[in-house]
Amino acid sequence: MNQSDIHFHLLGRRLGFPFARTSLAIALSAALPANSQTPYPTRAAEMVLYQSAASKVLEKVRSEAPGVMVEISVKVGDPVRKGQILGHTELDATKLQLDLAQRAMESKANVEAAQGQAEAWTVTREETEDAVHRRKTEESRLSWAVAMEKMYRANYDSQLEVENVQLVQYEYWKQQYEKRFLKAPVDGIISEVLVDLGKGVNYATHVFTIRNENLYIIPIPVSAAVAEAASAEGTIPVRSSDGKSVSKAKVDSVSDDPRQVGGKVLKLMIEASDFPSALRAKLMGMKFDVLLPELAAKLE
Repeated sequence: MNQSDIHFHLLGRRLGFPFARTSLAIALSAALPANSQTPYPTRAAEMVLYQSAASKVLEKVRSEAPGVMVEISVKVGDPVRKGQILGHTELDATKLQLDLAQRAMESKANVEAAQGQAEAWTVTREETEDAVHRRKTEESRLSWAVAMEKMYRANYDSQLEVENVQLVQYEYWKQQYEKRFLKAPVDGIISEVLVDLGKGVNYATHVFTIRNENLYIIPIPVSAAVAEAASAEGTIPVRSSDGKSVSKAKVDSVSDDPRQVGGKVLKLMIEASDFPSALRAKLMGMKFDVLLPELAAKLE
């Protein structure tokens, strides 16, 4: 077995594929979307996983909940940063529910009172047991103390369950509140504002479009383990298809792979300015080799 075969054997074992070079290539081919990613023969020093085509950043910002647009804070041509709030729908009703849920969650009076009562009856029961052993009280007194302790302990457990429900309700209304805000998923320029103030939106209504002529997306389907390692790494080496330019792609996000149960899709971002000027005009649709030497080592 040569050095290249050894590395394929190791990569196959780490990613859960068969060990042989041919088997790994076949397994990777089956796991990747047709016509967009291609298994790429690895060399011992590189561990190329496969190739993926780059596309320009053109992000459609869609509403996550129905409502009426009450604020739009950007216009066509405005530069935006990832995470910037672009606008929001009405907030009052959802904010009220969130505030009520927060107050209920943060109110510990009922839980603390129930806990105090349960602990007090535990002490009473223990003292009564001691008195019974010393023949200073009747057995019936102990039975009564045990029953009272059980009742207040059950009440305390019930209050804890209510507290858990209140936490769930708070998290739900927090999510509903945050869904009213439309945020930029990437850095770029607003190229479209498709909904006017006072107009209603439904779930997934296209509201804004963001372009970035300097950013390109490279999506790659990988296993959950590779996705986790890549996210921790932050950047991944990529190489242009002609083999002449190597750059660092930023791990922008991780999402579920709709084509593979349990699989993930890494969305990598590269900047055109990182490449030679002669290559920048050719980046759209160009295939890049995705290199995972450090990530593969972490999966051993």
